[in-house]
Amino acid sequence: MYSNFKEQAIEYVKQAVLEDNAGNYAKAFPLYMNALEYFKTHLKYEKNPKIKEAITQKFTEYLRRAEEIRAVLDDGGSGPTSNGDAAVATRPKTKPKDGGDGKDGGDGEDPEQTKLRAGLNSAIIREKPNVKWNDVAGLESAKQALQEAVILPVKFPQFFTGKRRPWRAFLLYGPPGTGKSYLAKAVATEADSTFFSISSSDLVSKWMGESEKLVSSLFQMARESAPSIIFIDEIDSLCGQRGEGNESEASRRIKTELLVQMQGVGHNDQKVLVLAATNTPYALDQAIRRRFDKRIYIPLPDAKARQHMFKVHLGDTPHNLTESDFENLGRRTEGFSGSDVAVCVKDVLFEPVRKTQDAMFFYKTSNDMWMPCGPKQPGAVQISMQELAAQGLASQILPPPITKTDFDKVLARQKATVGKSDLEVHERFTREFGEEVPNPLTRYVEYDAHIAGYCHERAKQVSLYHYSKSFRGFSAMLTPEQAQQLAASGSVVSVFESRMNALHTTHSWEFLEIDSIRQYNHLPMDWKSDVIVGVIDTGVWPESESFNDKGLGPEPEKFKGECVPGENFTLANCNRKIIGARFYSKGWEAENDPLESSKATFFRSARDSEGHGSHTASTIAGSVVGNVSLFGMARGTARGGAPNARLAIYKACWFGDCNDADILSAMDDAINDGVDILSLSFGPTPPQPIYFEDSNSIGAFHAFKKGILISASAGNSFFPQTACNVAPWILTVAASSVDREFNAYIHLGNSKLLKGFSLNHLAMETHYSLIAGSSAAAPGVPATNGSFCKNNTLDPTIIKGKIVVCTLEKISDDRREKGIFIRQGGGVGMILIDPLVKDVGFQFVIPATLIGQEEAQELQAYMTMEKNPVARIYKTQTILKTKPSPKMTVFSSMGPNIITPDIIKPDITGPGLNIIAAWSPVSTEDTGGQSVDYNIISGTSMSCPHVSAVAAIVKSWQPAWSPAAIMSAIMTTATVLDKNQNPIGRDPNGTPTTPFDYGSGHINPMAAINPGLIYEFDSNDIINFLCSSGASLVQLKNLTGEGIYCRNPTTPTYNFNYPSIGISKMNGSLSVYRTVTYYGKGPTVYVAHVNCPSGVDVKVIPDKLDFTETGEKKTFRVDFKAFNKSDGNFVFGDLTWSNGILRVRSPIALNVLSL
Repeated sequence: MYSNFKEQAIEYVKQAVLEDNAGNYAKAFPLYMNALEYFKTHLKYEKNPKIKEAITQKFTEYLRRAEEIRAVLDDGGSGPTSNGDAAVATRPKTKPKDGGDGKDGGDGEDPEQTKLRAGLNSAIIREKPNVKWNDVAGLESAKQALQEAVILPVKFPQFFTGKRRPWRAFLLYGPPGTGKSYLAKAVATEADSTFFSISSSDLVSKWMGESEKLVSSLFQMARESAPSIIFIDEIDSLCGQRGEGNESEASRRIKTELLVQMQGVGHNDQKVLVLAATNTPYALDQAIRRRFDKRIYIPLPDAKARQHMFKVHLGDTPHNLTESDFENLGRRTEGFSGSDVAVCVKDVLFEPVRKTQDAMFFYKTSNDMWMPCGPKQPGAVQISMQELAAQGLASQILPPPITKTDFDKVLARQKATVGKSDLEVHERFTREFGEEVPNPLTRYVEYDAHIAGYCHERAKQVSLYHYSKSFRGFSAMLTPEQAQQLAASGSVVSVFESRMNALHTTHSWEFLEIDSIRQYNHLPMDWKSDVIVGVIDTGVWPESESFNDKGLGPEPEKFKGECVPGENFTLANCNRKIIGARFYSKGWEAENDPLESSKATFFRSARDSEGHGSHTASTIAGSVVGNVSLFGMARGTARGGAPNARLAIYKACWFGDCNDADILSAMDDAINDGVDILSLSFGPTPPQPIYFEDSNSIGAFHAFKKGILISASAGNSFFPQTACNVAPWILTVAASSVDREFNAYIHLGNSKLLKGFSLNHLAMETHYSLIAGSSAAAPGVPATNGSFCKNNTLDPTIIKGKIVVCTLEKISDDRREKGIFIRQGGGVGMILIDPLVKDVGFQFVIPATLIGQEEAQELQAYMTMEKNPVARIYKTQTILKTKPSPKMTVFSSMGPNIITPDIIKPDITGPGLNIIAAWSPVSTEDTGGQSVDYNIISGTSMSCPHVSAVAAIVKSWQPAWSPAAIMSAIMTTATVLDKNQNPIGRDPNGTPTTPFDYGSGHINPMAAINPGLIYEFDSNDIINFLCSSGASLVQLKNLTGEGIYCRNPTTPTYNFNYPSIGISKMNGSLSVYRTVTYYGKGPTVYVAHVNCPSGVDVKVIPDKLDFTETGEKKTFRVDFKAFNKSDGNFVFGDLTWSNGILRVRSPIALNVLSL
């Protein structure tokens, strides 16, 4: 093989000598250099020492001649005299450009220096590789940094004066095959500089002392040729850690000399840039690493970059792929490196050849070429490639164009070569030594004319977060004008305003029959469980017994998060239960004031001062703790639904609010940390922003793509169309009750007992006088306003020593506040008439209870008839096995989905009424001013962690399942019947409910583990769904971070493969398609059963699905035909697939506009 290199070299020499003798020096010079390249390559393989010596001698002669010609060409002279055949002359003596004495380099008279230079000169890239910046897909941060160092100093030297100097040493590091060398070629092409391309073999010599001299000569030559760039590939092979057992003396001397030479780079205006690349940055010697003042991580290419690579590598090869096909290839090859893509395309290029070899039919094209085809192709002839060749037609055989199917075949057998552990090494190096991607806001602030008044430090101040780990973006404090300017910038996809999101159990898990799930061997509650649940909330109180780690194994290896110390929070506060803890406050403080200005108790750390975060986290994965209660109420054993799951805490909520900027930063970290489930018990105030401007939706989409399920609360806004977190890639959770009540009875003076509800632990030892708030209005206050018992509406002289009867002005009234105002006026108790919210447990600073309408009528009758009415409020009793249960809470936000009404929301309901769980003892606002370790509170904030825990259980049983599969399992196994087998009602009055109340129904953990059939969808399906919803390309890019092009025509939104069926605008007849995947053992048959919506006929085709093995997919069609309009209201039904054992149910919601 290497003999070809020698022959090529000799051929180039012959041509060079001819041009040299003819005086064509401009032509002779590149020919000499090409000859030297081939001679150098041949020398690497030549084993015969005599031949090697002879070639080296000739190499030196031709190099000298080439240098002479170059010197003349640089000076514009007529050229040196040639002696004919050899074209050899002595190199003229030159003075180093840096003004030095030349002691580090030779001048042509030193034979040793000449020999060294001969070996290095061939490393100079004479002909540019023709790789442009635009040819390098992605890597924007690396390209920008290199442009700053290489291009700008040459084109705009006035920029780099005084203390502003260009970067002088770059280290490109990352997994193999990510384009580091390719990027170096782009530098060589774009830079108007001498480019030295060096490998370890160029600098390593077997002769004592020669290696370090080669290093010295290299830098001297670079200085003489400045501006110049030295590119050292695989620098780790030269500069490993010093002191390692296998380190040679030569290696040590090379490192020492490199340190000396790199120390001098950049001084005295020497225009020399050192650019190095490595796949193993940790292997680098520490001192060498520090010499690189700019370290840039070259990650795996993203989907858009991979899409570009597929096009580049295919080049002009005939194919019939569409733009959509290329996009799909980019998305399908997640985890592929640039070299993986190149190998894939190379393999695909041979697919048409393979088809041609195997083809039995060919047809003749319009240009008389023979192309393989199928037997039904018009003009097809049954003949093989060999038979065509035998007929003398070999040159007329043409392979077919490349198709999408060719890529499908290759991708089915090719896998990514870069493992997760490889990526983790480089990401860890980035955290420890690397540099972050430049913040686009900072660039904008520095260069945009409108915001040019900000200095760099001011840019840092207005910039809050830079999201780069899991998705790209940043948050900043900008005026509306600046935001508008930024949105108009070509480098920014979109800008949206940051908003505040509001924060939205001993018996509840027994009610859900969670204990019937086995918790031994390898099943979900086994101590080896590696399921990690991330909780974004108000933090955690780590000392709570609910977070003890007894019986848990080591932290899962896959977790990459941190335990971040802070105020009253140390590394010791994390354990095998709480394996990660971070906190975020920049967004909240930027929009409000520093945390200290609140005057409330807080901790600038992951420690919880509000209780909410501890409550949600312990509901999910709290350890088993016995004899827990709230002042004796709800006494029992507390535990989370998945007590052996691990918790990663992300504190992004302060004083009841969670800022978008903080939420996105927490999500960015959580995704990168490797959580399996992410629980969000907060959401925007209705109406929800569109998905492309909603932090929860954007962050959740990127989590979904990474295989992380997002479970989020629907909100506590009471009314229709107020449900939030309604994106179809989020599991949206409503709130319902369990079979437990907290009764605080009222004993009237006539010995009658009225049933009330509250969390009252305060004893009332005797009877006190009763007075209606309307009868105790303060002077000048209308009686009606007095009945609301608000601030300054009651007369203290009248209510002193009495129990005050109050009413609600509106359903959102602060009930606890009323008790505070009564106590301030001297009152001793409160009875609040609250028919709808009476069963929500509230704690008060005085004995108090809530009653319904029937009890209110009896109380009012007693107070009317009795001259001196009196009453006594008893302490609360915990009542179990109450009926009906579950029922929907009155506060739980309802659908329909205001963003995409074809998606039924909420998705599911779970226990969210009067849930007891861990609390922060410093938080006393919700506990009647008392410090407690466990507290009882209500809301979709409480139901969400119940569903998050069930998702963790399902994940532990089915670790390979996608977020969509887990969502489907939870939704299709839910129940719409209460414990009495009656339809679930809403509120204390039993108001009828629909899927807009509870979605698919009340969660059923036991059934969710084995759902039978799954409705799957992925991020591509989501994008198609959004395209059909009318999303613009800019909006899609804002959500996904990638350039997206919608198919034409789009797939209707009602055909999105969701576990429910919604049609918001139905005209006459319509067909809906769904695909299910079978997860079970052995053959089975599922039969369809339909409850038809009112006024609509429904037919399922086929109505039987026959499965033979797990993983098998079946598609079915549901035909709807309306015979009555629904007058603008939705009508409801359901479709259930059953094999006689398992039931897979999907709710149906239709709005029939016309027949």
